[in-house]
Amino acid sequence: MKAIIIGATGLVGNLILKDVLTDSDFSEVRIFVRKSTGISDPKLKEIISPMIDIIALRGEIQGDVLFNALGTTIKQAGSQEEQRRIDRDLPIAFASIASENKVKIMVNVSSVGASMNGGFYLKTKAEMENGTGKFFPGTDYNFRPGFLVGQRKEYRLAEKIAYGVMKLIDPLLTGSYKKFRSMPANKLAKAMVNLSKNPVGKPNILHFPEIMQCL
Repeated sequence: MKAIIIGATGLVGNLILKDVLTDSDFSEVRIFVRKSTGISDPKLKEIISPMIDIIALRGEIQGDVLFNALGTTIKQAGSQEEQRRIDRDLPIAFASIASENKVKIMVNVSSVGASMNGGFYLKTKAEMENGTGKFFPGTDYNFRPGFLVGQRKEYRLAEKIAYGVMKLIDPLLTGSYKKFRSMPANKLAKAMVNLSKNPVGKPNILHFPEIMQCL
């Protein structure tokens, strides 16, 4: 298999990259980044781009599965418009070209609660799901984790506090509320890679219980 990853420098994307590079089922992985990761591996092909003109990258968007781990915060993006461009518009643009190039499936990192009736962030994620799904009908898999737990490059005090709270709350989230449990980022990445290799029978929207079944 040949993988394409967008968002490979983020928390989940970097873990997907590491899993794919060590997985013998994958012979090649192409990542689209604004600057080099510094990773050296015979499987890896880095395409360095400002990620503005995606059409110009058409010839490089080649493979069997497209992993979308793009995601930012309003603080990092600087504006809602820029956050929409990164979280929604870029994945849809890649999906359009990947579909034309016969990429078979797309696997997205979304968010629990994604909804067209949600607030700005959750609506943006829902629009991303709907937009990419138009190009991969039936083969577009949206992972909707709850609070993500993992070692980020930047320190986020609010997330440290939230993690402490979630450790107490998680055991209480049962039944229909189980989907809101916190999710270790490494397990999410592994589940996404596993599904990409065997998507038959898997739901197109996966919350905590379905994600854990992919491990």
